[in-house]
Amino acid sequence: MSALTPEELEGRINAHRELMIEMLAAMIGGEVTITSFLRKLRDDATFKDNEEDPGALPETAFATQNAMAREVRSILEAARARAAADN
Repeated sequence: MSALTPEELEGRINAHRELMIEMLAAMIGGEVTITSFLRKLRDDATFKDNEEDPGALPETAFATQNAMAREVRSILEAARARAAADN
């Protein structure tokens, strides 16, 4: 595995932290907050960078947010796969 950039590492750590906080808050709040959590999770996983100009390179300022969105998507895909396997 190649070495992660500081922005990539920060984004991945931020994703895990935010997911844990949101998940625990949803569990404490019950069914309504769980539904809200799942909706927010889908929205967070679709962070776009320079979408209006596909030829443009993302700025460094967005590197952490992009890494966070990729990590959330990766975790969400793994969770969906596990849920499908359990059914």
